[in-house]
Amino acid sequence: MNAPVFAAMSHTSGPPSRWRRARWLGFLLTMLAFNGYPVSDLVTRGLPWPALAGIALSLVVLAGLWVRTMWLALATTAPFRRIAPWLAGVALVGAGLALGMRGQFEGLLIYVSIACAVSLPMRWVLPALTGATLAALVTDLPHPVHLGISRASEPNTVFSQLSFVFFLGLMMWFYRRTMMLISELRQAREALTRLAVTEERLRFARDLHDLLGHSLSTISLKSQLARRLAAGDPAVSAEIAGIEAVTQKALVEIREAVTGYRQSSLADELDTARAMLAAAGIEVSAYLAGTPLPAQDDGMLGWVVREAATNILRHSQARTCRIRLTRQRDTAVLEVRDDGVGPGEFAGAGNGLTGLAERLTAAGGVLDTGAAPGKGFQLTVRLPLTTAESPVSATRPPVISPAVENGTP
Repeated sequence: MNAPVFAAMSHTSGPPSRWRRARWLGFLLTMLAFNGYPVSDLVTRGLPWPALAGIALSLVVLAGLWVRTMWLALATTAPFRRIAPWLAGVALVGAGLALGMRGQFEGLLIYVSIACAVSLPMRWVLPALTGATLAALVTDLPHPVHLGISRASEPNTVFSQLSFVFFLGLMMWFYRRTMMLISELRQAREALTRLAVTEERLRFARDLHDLLGHSLSTISLKSQLARRLAAGDPAVSAEIAGIEAVTQKALVEIREAVTGYRQSSLADELDTARAMLAAAGIEVSAYLAGTPLPAQDDGMLGWVVREAATNILRHSQARTCRIRLTRQRDTAVLEVRDDGVGPGEFAGAGNGLTGLAERLTAAGGVLDTGAAPGKGFQLTVRLPLTTAESPVSATRPPVISPAVENGTP
């Protein structure tokens, strides 16, 4: 997963609760107590006041940078691009103080290690922890006087300090990985639940069509026959005609209900696509504008999202996927873009895109596919909107949260 944040591990659950944020804040403030070691070391060195003030200010800056980094990673849904500048500040200030001051200041590398473990993309964590440990090792090598300290650490002390730097970060990395697996399991269970509901809806629609539809069709035919036999009695014929009309109306309503049960909405398909792609390590973002849509068009675009997500999962080798829906007067424009291998691999993707193009053509729409700007594959659909049906959002808005960007795409 690319989003290196605990809070964004389960996109369906939304931002963390107030209680969870309070717990994280308490944890972060408690962890700042380890600053007592470099502070106690600093006051025993006999440095002049300007140097003491400068180093103390650096410690305060480091604490602020670290709390901000950890807060974004633990208590918000911020992407890594927002966390990266704060993490870089923690690494530079923390490593600079540790290498420059040495002594008890080596413990500041623990903050660097933990921040890297919870913020970096997973594939970068172990190299970062190794780098922090090597930096800690450098601080324990024999060295000349640095700001009033000059001694070589004992082997046991060196091992203990290196263990703290590496294994505390590793522990947070394992905890983070465990939480991600739990989140993925929860998402898989939610996806299975949605699939079960969909299967039940299809079963109900099939039974409704086969059983009740057959019975009503029989009643309609019998009514027609009875009306012909009672042609000599206008009153009886009129009553039978009324029964026939009611039966025909019931048949139409059942067909409409069955169509509604069988048609999956754009919102459902967006949720399913996000869960499916996120489980494969593909980060999904969506921008929706111009909704609600008529029910028929909503279902058609849902089908497009399903087919596009399936192709991305099978063929793209992508890391990110972007879904963008806009409305241009009476036309809906849906774009699905990834940063994968590009259209070369999709050439052998099977008949999915061909069948999708045929369905869109029958509905008056247009399907364009090709290379995305820069890298990857892009699918663009332009679908004229119908006006005869009521919007699908009367029952549910097509939104997936919090992976939907509400601002400018």
